[in-house]
Amino acid sequence: MMKLFISPGACSMSCHIVLEETQLPFELAKISWAPEDPVRKTLFTYNPAGAVPTLVLSNGKVLTQNMAILEYIADQKPSAELLAPVGTFERVEIIRWLSLVASDLHKAFSPLFNMERITKNSEAQADIKTYQFQQLDRFFGILNSQLEKNSYLSGEKFSIADAYLFPVYRWSKSVKFPMDKYTALNQYHARLAERPSIQKVLEREGLSI
Repeated sequence: MMKLFISPGACSMSCHIVLEETQLPFELAKISWAPEDPVRKTLFTYNPAGAVPTLVLSNGKVLTQNMAILEYIADQKPSAELLAPVGTFERVEIIRWLSLVASDLHKAFSPLFNMERITKNSEAQADIKTYQFQQLDRFFGILNSQLEKNSYLSGEKFSIADAYLFPVYRWSKSVKFPMDKYTALNQYHARLAERPSIQKVLEREGLSI
C-alpha cells in the first residue's frame, strides 16, 4: 500500500485529492512542523528535504514533488480520467495548467508565508507584499479567464490540475488576498468543494472549505 506524507492544507492536499479520486489504496501520514514531531522525523528518512508531499510506494520506492506524484497516481488509474493518455494534446494541456498553478501561482504565495524569514524590516515586508499581490492578481486573472470559458482548467473534465488549484486557491484567505472580482474562479472553487473526494479530504485533514 502507498503511504502519502502530507501537512493539512498544504499543496500536498492535491495528491490526497487525486488518491481519493482514483480510489487506490493508500495510507496517510500527517506531519506537523514541530521540530520533535515523530511523523516528520520519519519523513526525513524518505525525503532529506523534509517536504510534503512525499509518496512511498508499496515496493519502497519514493516519489517527491507534486507534479511527479500527481502524474504517477493518475497513470495508475487511467479509468479515472484525471490525465489524458501519453502523446495527446489533451495531456499536455492538463500539464500546462498544472505547471501554471505549481510554478507560477504557488510560487507567488511562497514569500507571503515566509515574510519574517526574508526580512524583519516592516517597509521591506510591505514592498514584498505589494509585489506578490500583483503576481497573485496576474495569475488568478489568467485562471479566471480560462474558467469563464471552461468548467475545469483544461476543459470539461476534472483533472490533476484542478486538484492542485483547489488547495492553492484556499491560501488566499490565509494571506488576506481579496478574491471578490474573480467571479468564474470563485464559482469553480465552490463547485469543486462539493465533490465527494474533496469533502472527504477536507474532513480527513480537519479543514473547512
